[in-house]
Amino acid sequence: MRRKALIVEDDAPTRTALSDLVRGAGFDIDQAADGELAVGLLTRNNYDVVVLDLILPKISGTDIMEYLHCTKPHLLTKVVVVTGLDVEEIRRLFPDICDTLGKPVVPNRLLRAVRQCVGEENFNGMARGCA
Repeated sequence: MRRKALIVEDDAPTRTALSDLVRGAGFDIDQAADGELAVGLLTRNNYDVVVLDLILPKISGTDIMEYLHCTKPHLLTKVVVVTGLDVEEIRRLFPDICDTLGKPVVPNRLLRAVRQCVGEENFNGMARGCA
C-alpha cells in the first residue's frame, strides 16, 4: 500500500514541483491551493506526511497547524513546513512539526525530511548525495 501525502502550496508551479518530488518517492498525492481546501482534505483523509506552505489564501498555514493541534495532534509530527519566513521562528512556535525548510526548497532536503517524517530509512526514489 502506497503512502499518502498532502501538498499545500498556493503557487501552482511550486505545488507541481513539490508534488512531483514526493510522488517520485512513492507517495499518492493530494494537493491544495489554499488553506480552506487543505482543512477539508485533512478532515476527510488520513495522510502520512503533509508538506505545508504558511502564506496561503483563505486560511494560513499557521492556522492549519493550530487546527491540527486541536483535532489531530499526532499529524503535527508529520508536517514539513516549506516557507520563505524565518524557519527558526517557525520551529520555536511549532516544536512538534517534523521539519521546516526554507524556500526555494532543495529537492534532496525535502525528500530527506519526508523520509524522516514517515520513519523510513530507505525510500523509493530517494536521491543520494549532498543537499
